Amino acid sequence: QLYIRGIGSNDDSGGGGEQSVAMFIDGVYINRSAGAAMELFDLESVEVLRGPQGTLWGKNATGGAVSLRTRKPTAKPRIELEIGAGNLDRTSLQGLLSGPLAENWQAKLSFSKQDRAPYMQSVVDPSIETMDINRDAGRVQLLWQAGDQLELLLSADYSSSRSTGVGVNPQLANPNTGSAAATANALAPIAYHQNFLENKGQQNSIAQGLSLQLDWQLGELQLISLSSYRNTRADFENFLLGIGPSRFTTLDLNNYMFEDDEIFAQELRLSGDGETHRWQAGVYLNKENIHRHEGARSAGIFNGIDYNDQRNQAHSYAVFSEWREALSEALELTLGARLTHEIKDFQNTGVNSTPLFTREDFSIRVRDTWTEDTYKAVLNYQLSEAAMLYFSAASGFKSGGFNGTVATAQLAMTPFDQEEAFNLEVGLKSEWLDERLRVNLAVFHTDYQDLQILQQLDDGSCTAPCPVLTENAGEALSRGAELELSWAAATQLTLHANYAYLDTEYLQLKSNLTDSIGNRLRNAPEHAYNLSADWRQALAGGEIRARLEYLFKDKSYQNIQNRESSAIPAYTLWNARLSYNTADDQWQA
Repeated sequence: QLYIRGIGSNDDSGGGGEQSVAMFIDGVYINRSAGAAMELFDLESVEVLRGPQGTLWGKNATGGAVSLRTRKPTAKPRIELEIGAGNLDRTSLQGLLSGPLAENWQAKLSFSKQDRAPYMQSVVDPSIETMDINRDAGRVQLLWQAGDQLELLLSADYSSSRSTGVGVNPQLANPNTGSAAATANALAPIAYHQNFLENKGQQNSIAQGLSLQLDWQLGELQLISLSSYRNTRADFENFLLGIGPSRFTTLDLNNYMFEDDEIFAQELRLSGDGETHRWQAGVYLNKENIHRHEGARSAGIFNGIDYNDQRNQAHSYAVFSEWREALSEALELTLGARLTHEIKDFQNTGVNSTPLFTREDFSIRVRDTWTEDTYKAVLNYQLSEAAMLYFSAASGFKSGGFNGTVATAQLAMTPFDQEEAFNLEVGLKSEWLDERLRVNLAVFHTDYQDLQILQQLDDGSCTAPCPVLTENAGEALSRGAELELSWAAATQLTLHANYAYLDTEYLQLKSNLTDSIGNRLRNAPEHAYNLSADWRQALAGGEIRARLEYLFKDKSYQNIQNRESSAIPAYTLWNARLSYNTADDQWQA
């Protein structure tokens, strides 16, 4: 779940599931949250773009984008291998092999393997341990360079993750909690990393894809074509309470899900330069098929199964353009626009055999469309060769959708509306002291209309925890300031400091949530900062490198009601790293 400036999404249902903060790997949109859980060893760069995005490339996003770029195959042979070990039986093995195959042909193979032992244990059966990690990933790339004018890059990747289920600690063992079940059984209190699970459960995912990128220089024009196919398969089974019938003869509950998603996307971009301007125009389309089956099994007081079987065929079409014009030696104007049209054809079958979640059996099919035009305008003013002021205004859009895990046909057929954002930002990017000091500052104000939020639907008829649905909050506000400092204090020492202030609130909420107007948004800490120092020292024909980090993040709420019981408290974190590199950088420890 990626959040930027208090905006993100934790909806992964079959009828919605788009992220407010979009992730891209080599320009390819990662459409499902399960597809983002992969290891990448050969990263070249990570870009975090804040605020509404969509006029340059890819899928539109309201909260921002994270763009990951892997290194291309190299013209010279290159081999890298990294072996690691740590506590909790952690082991890692990563590496790559890159180099030429033939004239104008280069290839690269990269791989990653991560393992870690579980750290939560059941007091009922000590062999039941959870929260382990087992991840494998591989990527193959083939690059063809036909002179200086044409380049083709073919990429294929595969990653898998296999682990036990979530190690829930229900904190029911202490009679002081008021739990009748715990009091009746007089169990001893359990530690934080213990529980009553009688089944490990499971969490598995596989993500794989193919992409072909063409870069073609046509005189003064450049054409980029990016074709991609991705498939994500995921399943989990989590035993939620860990107080099954064999212990309490009351209630055993587990939820489960399996999902199969595939998406094909095509993007074309044409760009060119003039004497005083640069421009780009493009089209983007994708077709997505989602099958998600989600439900709960219960035993004890209630005995049965409830589930929703969801199928969604979604299409997204967009045209976008951007024009950058130098109005003078110091002033530059950028204008961008995007038109997006999205369609969702959604089917949902609900089956009920207990009164826990699904209150009626149903089978529905519904279709809806969403269309929106979004814009961007940026004005850059060059104060000097090393300092620039900017002002930007941008709008963003995320389409609506349908709720997947619902109790009635009416809820399944009722769509939630699209989410819209409008961001104003002013900032400074600068370097001082002969480029030894970098100072960047941004102040922003973002208005959200129909912000999509997850909330429990409490209509008074729920016999168990009410279903969680995506609805539109009405209006919300996110505003704040961000400061970034980097100082080369000495030849051997570089200091960094980053600070973010965030002021968020719900301005308008519907139905039973009106009491929460004025509350902070989800995952929106008021203050966050980090300090770090990098130090280098020559030693024994090589170099010692050291890094020390201190991070602070303020309390962040996890629901609209800002309940303290489920908030992530403010915390600090220290990180330290020490390495030795040989003079030729061939070895590092």
